Amino acid sequence: MLFGNSIRFRDFGSYPSALEKGIPYGLQSRFLPLVLRSRGLSLTTLGFYKLLYVPWLFKSFYAPLVDTRGTKRLWLIASLTGLLSVTLALSVSTEGISESSSHRSPSSLTLTPLAICLLLYNFFAATQDIAVDGIALLVLTSKEIAAGNTVQVVGYKLGGVIGGGLLTTLASFVSIHQLFAAIAGVYFTGVILCSTSGVISKSASQNYTVTQKCTSVGENSLDSKASVSKKDDKDDGEKSYWHLLRNALVNSPGSCYLIILLLIYKLGEQGAMNMLPLLLFDRGASLAKIGLWNGMVGQISSLAGSAAGYKFLSNNCSSASALVRLMNIRALLQIPLIIIAVDSSGSLSPFSAFYLGALCMNVTLFFSGAITTVVFTLMMHCTRSESSVRTQATHYTVLSTAELLGKLIFGVVAASFTDWVGYGVANIAFFLLSLLPIYFIRSHRRCFAFEPTL
Repeated sequence: MLFGNSIRFRDFGSYPSALEKGIPYGLQSRFLPLVLRSRGLSLTTLGFYKLLYVPWLFKSFYAPLVDTRGTKRLWLIASLTGLLSVTLALSVSTEGISESSSHRSPSSLTLTPLAICLLLYNFFAATQDIAVDGIALLVLTSKEIAAGNTVQVVGYKLGGVIGGGLLTTLASFVSIHQLFAAIAGVYFTGVILCSTSGVISKSASQNYTVTQKCTSVGENSLDSKASVSKKDDKDDGEKSYWHLLRNALVNSPGSCYLIILLLIYKLGEQGAMNMLPLLLFDRGASLAKIGLWNGMVGQISSLAGSAAGYKFLSNNCSSASALVRLMNIRALLQIPLIIIAVDSSGSLSPFSAFYLGALCMNVTLFFSGAITTVVFTLMMHCTRSESSVRTQATHYTVLSTAELLGKLIFGVVAASFTDWVGYGVANIAFFLLSLLPIYFIRSHRRCFAFEPTL
């Protein structure tokens, strides 16, 4: 077995949810940028479209609702239903950028409905993310975190393959609104599966048990100490959230340093990987060709790396040591991309440039996938160590928001920066940024004391 005896079949119960969680990522990071670029939109405009990820940045503010109101199962089904509805709306709003409109100028494209749909899309996807992570934290034991988290990351990456590479490849043969209609079918299936999943039902009962215990403690306290005002009960969620946020940012060295790492660990890689497909497109590569190598093969490489990340964690070394080794390799793989980017005179043939770029991209994505698995496992250990059961989803959401914040802000800046200085200088900057997290981990290795002893 891939994960040995440390992971049970029940850990695969959340796999469909993780897959559906990855579809919005692939769609917005791989598919739509290439489609809109082929319609003439500038890199700067594409960069500003990343601002539509803003619901992910604010999800930590409503994560306490998911923690304390209802069950994770209900939140998951509600978010999937929302994704289904918005995907159907996207199938209508994207008719304006279909193949039949490819002759239009960028200014003539009506993109406001698309932007509104994507904003709602991200809101429901962020809510789904909170619910899925909360279910994983409730169901997995400490020994199963690494393997179970690997399953989640692999499912997420497979969703990215569907939403990114598969859609990009099929866009040359099928209209865009029909592709979105097919994705809506995936979400409909997800609603059915989540409604009948035994693992998710178990998480709902565990969530209920935790709430009942908290209520029981409160009742005993009432009997022994007199009465507590209803207003205080009403404010418990808000107070616990701000207390949790303050602990994560100030009072907890582990969470604080992990948040800093999450803000910087993907900066250089994200810049290089997001700009490379656009660079290859500007150098003459076709949309279908880029979709195959970047969206399909590239995401499969990332998926394989995510699965291999579990093995890196099984080699009797700490997560910090594994991260340093993986990040060193990732940084070295960006050097050939600099050579391609600075070769504006065409010393490399288009064939050589494309396949050298595709090779480096796929190997980079493999090691990037392994890095993601190690980092997200570290996040789960931190949440288990530094938060109570009732606030685990909120604490984990604070960490994942920091992880997204670093990528999102730099994603907007990277596109405009590349538009300004060109691909060559931009890729040199991306390489230097890839060295930053290596230095940070080596300088603060002792700050990750929350990680269990191997």
